Amino acid sequence: MIKKILFPTDFSATAQNAFRNCILLADKYGADIQMVHVIFPEYEALDLPVMAAQATKEKAEAARAVMKSLVETTLAQIQSVYKLESLPNIQSDVEIGTPGNLIGEVARRDGADLIVIGTKGEHNVLERVFGSVTTAVIEKAPCHVWVVPEGASAEKIDIVAYASDLQEADPYHIWEVGKLLEPFNPVIHCVHVNKDRSVERAINFASLGAFFEHHAPALQISFHPLSGPSVEEALEEYIQIHDVDILVMYAPQHHWLRRIFRKSYTKSMALETHVPLLILKK
Repeated sequence: MIKKILFPTDFSATAQNAFRNCILLADKYGADIQMVHVIFPEYEALDLPVMAAQATKEKAEAARAVMKSLVETTLAQIQSVYKLESLPNIQSDVEIGTPGNLIGEVARRDGADLIVIGTKGEHNVLERVFGSVTTAVIEKAPCHVWVVPEGASAEKIDIVAYASDLQEADPYHIWEVGKLLEPFNPVIHCVHVNKDRSVERAINFASLGAFFEHHAPALQISFHPLSGPSVEEALEEYIQIHDVDILVMYAPQHHWLRRIFRKSYTKSMALETHVPLLILKK
């Protein structure tokens, strides 16, 4: 199901760690990797367009050289401690534009099945209010997004937490998680944070468990209702207590007006989580 992974990089330490994770995922899936670095075009005075074009070209050439070195170094580091089934096919590309918008366009244009992107642990006030490049990619991506926080690893994915919001399509999304992560053969913990503690929600959650017990007995899945002061805090507490290796959330597409007024838990978890976050997209 995952045959092509798009990996955006800004050459930071966070991105280098995410690239190691990307290579391990590509090894598990037998997928190709398309590495992309987005540079901003150089702007000069209107009477010096040639100089601006030359400066942009030089930045692109320098970026290609750095990517070549990064691929060689990272593969050598991984192979010194981990036996890869086969070396992944890695292509490098440089794009010119704004990362938050362009990465999603590249994924759509080139038919990526998954985007793997790193995120740093500390975020400034502007990023928390308006979002980071990572949250922009999540919003605009046409495919699933695998967010890798600083220091996180994809070597072991034994326990998965799927954060359910008890929508009608949840059985399909849970089944999809099982198929996507099948190479890891994980145990799936389906969790729901019951903010209003309504009986109706609790009954729906119990019904979801009964559905999978009857229709998909092969899935290693259990269901856990949660409560807490906020969705984010309840999920983080569960992740720590149960040693969760990856959190999975579904990010539906919304009309622009609804996006303004609706709190995005996927966006806030992308800024807060300390374990990898897999965002399911339509």
